[in-house]
Amino acid sequence: MIVGLAMHGEVERALDIFAEMPRMGIEPDEVTFIGVLVACSHGGLVAEGQKYFRDMSSVYKLRPQTEHYGCMVDLLGRAGLINEAEEFVKNMPIEPDAFVWGALLGACRIHGKVELAESVMKKLLKVEPERDGAYVLMSNIYSSANRWKDAVKLRRAMKGKNMKKTPGCSSIELDGVVHEFRKGDKSHKRSKHIYKLLDEIMSHLKNHELLAH
Repeated sequence: MIVGLAMHGEVERALDIFAEMPRMGIEPDEVTFIGVLVACSHGGLVAEGQKYFRDMSSVYKLRPQTEHYGCMVDLLGRAGLINEAEEFVKNMPIEPDAFVWGALLGACRIHGKVELAESVMKKLLKVEPERDGAYVLMSNIYSSANRWKDAVKLRRAMKGKNMKKTPGCSSIELDGVVHEFRKGDKSHKRSKHIYKLLDEIMSHLKNHELLAH
């Protein structure tokens, strides 16, 4: 529940539930702390996130994994503490994985740190060479810095490796069954019915002038 609330920006509710866990006799685990750190990241609660991260090992005797380190990098990066995030990665007691480097690369995109992004990109691709998201993210960083030639070069590199941007995915649970959809996806057994219904909805909206012509 904490993870779900954190992912949807319900920061206070997520942290309130965490605070109530001892009273309910529930011990937090590694997954719980991912939710707590994500909540702090989305809420810009740097000091609180750092405390929770320390408490994870000192109070709850849980060993942070790469996911927790990645959450901390995201927390620092979102807050604009890029140097601190970079230093945090350097001082990690375990080897940074693609999740950690990806979090730092994302922070570079937010704050326009092109040179650091280039360095992070190289390290990320050493860990996971075929990570299409890294190419797309770095291309966007170049574009934001008006380095169009570099952006195009990366896109061509993706094409040369036969890499394509992974399409976004949506899912819905109905009667206990999770249905997953991607852009242009027609693999669902009721896809014809679904697309027909969507067409009817669009037509209805247009008739009521809710969509611009």
